[in-house]
Amino acid sequence: MQKDFPKLIVESILNEVARAEAKFPAWPTDMIHASAIVNEEAGELTKAALQWTYEGGDIIEAQKEAVQTAAMCLRFLRALAELQYTPQASF
Repeated sequence: MQKDFPKLIVESILNEVARAEAKFPAWPTDMIHASAIVNEEAGELTKAALQWTYEGGDIIEAQKEAVQTAAMCLRFLRALAELQYTPQASF
């Protein structure tokens, strides 16, 4: 493994956070919608992993989706202090 590999990964994730925030500056103020964004990215990562495993897909696509998922996790974690709790009726 390359010596600077962890640093390159972190830089890739932080660059993706900056890109995503420039493109989509708004972030949900409730936990369900914020977590849905993380889950959407994780779903794309799963899809890329399935395509690589069963269809000969591109491993770079899985790497890209992993970075995007990590970036959305960072946005989620950073926003936790600002998330607003809105009581919902239980079913």
